[in-house]
Amino acid sequence: MGWLYYEACEVADVPPGTKTRVQVEGYPVAIYNVEGTLYASGDYCPHEQVSLGSGGSLDGEVVTCGAHRWAFNVRTGACLEDPGFPLKRFPVGRKHGKVYVGFWSDEAD
Repeated sequence: MGWLYYEACEVADVPPGTKTRVQVEGYPVAIYNVEGTLYASGDYCPHEQVSLGSGGSLDGEVVTCGAHRWAFNVRTGACLEDPGFPLKRFPVGRKHGKVYVGFWSDEAD
């Protein structure tokens, strides 16, 4: 049991102050670069299922959905509009210029 990390993209694909949408093991993930620190969440806004990685905007550590302007803190996952709608977050690693996203596995080693 533990986190399994999968390659998501190149670090260069997400310069500071930007975000991107990727597929990791078939799962849509948004990756955000906040002043050089990378964060990852499920790509879809929990309010209306609109892509956060390819739509809306990133201002500091706050991503805003392009559909209804709901805002989320990418560091904590907190929804600034309704605390009952947090982002699903994933751990992020980087190695040799690549970004890796972790998924929890209940499988025995």
